Amino acid sequence: MFEEDLISIIIPVYNTEKYIGRCIESVLSQTYRNIEVVIVNDGSSDKSEEIIRFYSQKDHRIVFINKKREGVTAARNAALDVVKGQYIGFVDSDDYIQPNMYEELLKSIKESKAEIATCGYNFAYDSYVVPATNKRKIPKNIFLSRDFLYYIYMRDEYKGVAGYIWTRLYDRNLIFDDKGMINYFKKEYDGADDIIFNAEVSLRSSHTVYISDYLYNYYQRDGSIVRDISNQLKKMYWIKAYEDLISIFNVNKVEKKVINAVIRLYVYRCGVLAEFALKNVEKYAVQIERLYKGILQYVDIYIETNATFPDRIEWINRIVNSCKLIGEE
Repeated sequence: MFEEDLISIIIPVYNTEKYIGRCIESVLSQTYRNIEVVIVNDGSSDKSEEIIRFYSQKDHRIVFINKKREGVTAARNAALDVVKGQYIGFVDSDDYIQPNMYEELLKSIKESKAEIATCGYNFAYDSYVVPATNKRKIPKNIFLSRDFLYYIYMRDEYKGVAGYIWTRLYDRNLIFDDKGMINYFKKEYDGADDIIFNAEVSLRSSHTVYISDYLYNYYQRDGSIVRDISNQLKKMYWIKAYEDLISIFNVNKVEKKVINAVIRLYVYRCGVLAEFALKNVEKYAVQIERLYKGILQYVDIYIETNATFPDRIEWINRIVNSCKLIGEE
């Protein structure tokens, strides 16, 4: 046990009164006890603040920040401004974690001398969980962080890895230097800010250790998918994040197979949003045009990397043709 190492766990909160108690309890119940829990109430209008205050009065390890509504990016940065731990983790306020999550992540970092540890996760529903499983076995558990990028973005084969910040524990030195914060969450990506954050931190690190245990529970809310797509179309933050991610990887000379995996995700994301937008052309005409251009730029790579999935190729071609017809009207 390495109890001398403080772990800071960041929880941004906005209107999750139904779930925040479960989340906080799962964090406070960690078998690794030397933690500080930085909870940022981002201007909630429900009873979230009241619930957080209740727990903060019971456990001295909670650092409670109450602020006006500015979004998850500002909430995460507000927490980073005050964290004291040598290691930093993130938990979303509607999710919950297994009791041994941070003990296992820290143990893996210490044993491997890595700077990032990441674990598996479950899709959590009201009465059951479904593990996010990998279709292929990952050959080892300690990687050069650049090599591990391949497993993050090859979602078909390695769904249990993914690039979520909440399955990870980061060494503080990846985020701060002697002068302060060097890697923070950027407002222009809004809800997709973790995509860029995790990529930049990975490029800065030397080694990543992966443990396959399902230690994080990613709660699936009813109706959240449609709401999320509508919000993404309004702001297009996912699209900007993936476009910039491709650029960042090109500048940093990341392997082509990794960049192509990101491009495949980008085109897929464009396709999903375009498919939804095409149901209301008048409302989303500007977005459709941008999504169409994004797909066209990389459609050949998407088709090439989905050669064994003819249904996906048919799907993207159908969307391209639909967008093209609208442009010709």
